[in-house]
Amino acid sequence: MTTSTEAGATVSARAGWWAAVLFTVAAMVSYTDRFILSLLVDPIERELGMSDAQFSIIVGAAFAIFYTAMGVAAGWLADRHNRKRMIIIGILIWSAATIATGFARDFGTMAILRVAVGTGEAMLMPAAVSMLANMFPPERRSMPLALLMLGMIAGNGFAFLLGGALVELVSHQAFIGLPVLGDLSGWRVVMVIAGTPGIFLAAAMASSIREPVRAVSRPPNSLAEPLAWLWRHRRQLGPIYLGCAALSLGDFALVSWAPSLMIRSYGVSTSSTGFIFGLLAILAGSLSALAGGAVAGRLRATGKGDRRPAAIIAATIVGLAGTGLLLVPSAYGVIGAISVWGFSSAFAQTVSLPLFQERLIDEVRGIGSSLGGVFNIMLGLSIGPILVPVFKETGMAQAEALLVAMAIAGAAAAALFAMLLVRLPVSTAKPGS
Repeated sequence: MTTSTEAGATVSARAGWWAAVLFTVAAMVSYTDRFILSLLVDPIERELGMSDAQFSIIVGAAFAIFYTAMGVAAGWLADRHNRKRMIIIGILIWSAATIATGFARDFGTMAILRVAVGTGEAMLMPAAVSMLANMFPPERRSMPLALLMLGMIAGNGFAFLLGGALVELVSHQAFIGLPVLGDLSGWRVVMVIAGTPGIFLAAAMASSIREPVRAVSRPPNSLAEPLAWLWRHRRQLGPIYLGCAALSLGDFALVSWAPSLMIRSYGVSTSSTGFIFGLLAILAGSLSALAGGAVAGRLRATGKGDRRPAAIIAATIVGLAGTGLLLVPSAYGVIGAISVWGFSSAFAQTVSLPLFQERLIDEVRGIGSSLGGVFNIMLGLSIGPILVPVFKETGMAQAEALLVAMAIAGAAAAALFAMLLVRLPVSTAKPGS
């Protein structure tokens, strides 16, 4: 294998930022298509005759299992093949599957389509992060990566805003008489419209960005080489992998069940819930992602050493404390909890992203990044949503069940990130060497 060096920018600053913007929009669209179902729990369950546990499988395991499986393959492909083409194919797959969800007639069909959404979305992050790492030098990566994180957070919020707005339009029969949409029930209209923007985004990417030059001329000979390298450096990488996965567990538990808590327990309308959660996710999450990007750049090299781990731990503890607001017996407690947790989680993950990229060498950047998504989905999305129904089966109210799930996530994340305070050398030895 050839020796790797850190890549400088292989495209102009303007081209690099344009790619970062398009990747951010793609992340926003992907998270919208991933989470918009969370606002539609009750109408979907009523029409298709599903239980809470079945719905948890739809939004969780059905997506997560194949996202996880495809994530490893996507990372491997991102280190060896055209990353721009991968992203475009992935967008088309998940967009088509989201549109098709609007025509699903039973639980099995919904599960298969969520598998397709997970398969398509798995292609985005490893390829996008790898491309940005080759488009920007290390000292300038924090803000482009923060922008990408912003897209994920904004997508979460946009899912609620779009879903709530469309539910309101449907209630006023805004789509009556239109071809296709006019014959669908409300939640189906939401899914068809949510999946459509990705088609246009894929066309924009195909025509306006190009594949950057890699820092290495030849990728690893086998999948075993980069996996072995990552395993050897597990003490440097593991706390970030698992700490972010624990935060994701809390994120997915909250986004899956906090909306229905507002609707079922506190009588807030679906459209109002969508507006409130969407606005909170976009404002709190966006501010935290931008703040995290700025802080990550400032704390990267100081006279007192790298202070990013301390910032990550502090943010996680604040988020953990914020989950206690779920005990306030009103909608305002839920709003407060999602605001504090959303800001803290996004901040911690944004600061950790460039720290993580600095611990990877270029030969394993694609698969290393994809494994981050694999852990987030495998542990976060497959476990987070199902925890709440499991705790409810023990007799807990929904608010209590959600609080316990969030407390587990926050405590685990804080403990894992604390391991970053142990100073370990970051080796640049190549895979197979």
